[in-house]
Amino acid sequence: MNHEAVLEQLCELSKEDDNVRVLVLNGSLVNPNVEADVYQDVDVSCFVRDVSDFLEDRTWIGRFGEALIMQTPDEVPGRLVYDRFAFLIQYADGHRIDLTVRPLCDVEEAIREDSLSLVLVDKDDRAGQMVPTDESYRVRRPTRWEYDQCWNEFWWVSLYVVKGIKRKQLLYAYDHVTIMRTMLRRMLSWQVGFQTDFTANAGKSGDGLAPYIDRDSWEAYLATYPVMETTSLETSHRLLVDQFERVSRLVADRSGFPYYEEEAYRMRDAFLTLWHSND
Repeated sequence: MNHEAVLEQLCELSKEDDNVRVLVLNGSLVNPNVEADVYQDVDVSCFVRDVSDFLEDRTWIGRFGEALIMQTPDEVPGRLVYDRFAFLIQYADGHRIDLTVRPLCDVEEAIREDSLSLVLVDKDDRAGQMVPTDESYRVRRPTRWEYDQCWNEFWWVSLYVVKGIKRKQLLYAYDHVTIMRTMLRRMLSWQVGFQTDFTANAGKSGDGLAPYIDRDSWEAYLATYPVMETTSLETSHRLLVDQFERVSRLVADRSGFPYYEEEAYRMRDAFLTLWHSND
């Protein structure tokens, strides 16, 4: 079932069920900056008079085909009343529907908070209509607190990587390399934000940053993904530290925040101490 057919069926379902008052399409299918493909999920929000009533009859799931696997992340054993409830459904023939059920009273706030909203059904003319944009998903200018937290977390876990390698606990080291990279990606997103006047969307995993970063820097970032081997982890750690120092300095300069150069020097000295311990 293609996206158009899924949306047609969702609209029909909404119109047939008097409990459903508003149906809103969200996500990449309404993002004008995303190239459409067959792998996109159908993300919809269904606003109803009674959430519990909608949850009791789940036969609608089979209307869209054979469910291959499903998640209901909000479900709690024994709970009967929910403020919201999400169905994440992967169907056997390839399409996926992420449907979130919410009370009708949430509709105005939900549309206001998510700029990627396209109203498909509005039985009471209360949802209004807006032109979908990715504005609420764009990189935001960092506050001083956010910058400092990112800086602190990067250097804090960087020591764990060295300790893990020295102890030959490679899984432990790998996990903390991943946290370091997450902090670097956050700094990179702020760098791109300043380059684009904060109009860029980084994407869920940072893929959206690639067009704004020079090729050498992007290749260096990709090189921080290690294999499960000591030398590779050591190299990733070194590359992460080098890039983080450079990018965090740029972001601090553009933000008007202090750059903690002395602290970075002290951390590098600590690495040397750990690297040469027990040698």
